[in-house]
Amino acid sequence: MKINVYYEDKRNPIELDVPDAQCEIWVEDDYQRRLAEAEDKSSVTRRTAQEIMDEDYNKPTFNSHQRETRRHVSLDALNADGNLIAGSSDVESEGTDHYEELHKAISKLKPKQCELIKKVFWKDIKQVEIAKAEGVSESAIAQRMATVYGRLQKFLTEEK
Repeated sequence: MKINVYYEDKRNPIELDVPDAQCEIWVEDDYQRRLAEAEDKSSVTRRTAQEIMDEDYNKPTFNSHQRETRRHVSLDALNADGNLIAGSSDVESEGTDHYEELHKAISKLKPKQCELIKKVFWKDIKQVEIAKAEGVSESAIAQRMATVYGRLQKFLTEEK
């Protein structure tokens, strides 16, 4: 059975060829799990493997990937120590001045804010995972990131 997985672009899905037996197990497992969780058992129907993929994985993964991609603006050209990564296309097109300013601004952040920036941008840890590890809500991490962005913007505009 062919199953489409959307990751980077909804118009260009990755097509997986999954054995029918595996799909049947997946469909049955999904049905039993949803049946056990449902208050109204009669409303639960079996979903196809593609429906399961779309509802449980494609939509959340695609949306999450889009959010993550938007966040990785120009910090991708720096490593965890704030040094430029050789061969970065951003570096070649923009020059090093912007990255030196950014590194200087990051160095002015509080230690916990620097650590959060490193987790999000250099270690590619999702905000959801950071929230779970720290025992706080996702919105708390999002708020911390908003604070970090605000401080970076302030530092960068002060230097100009």
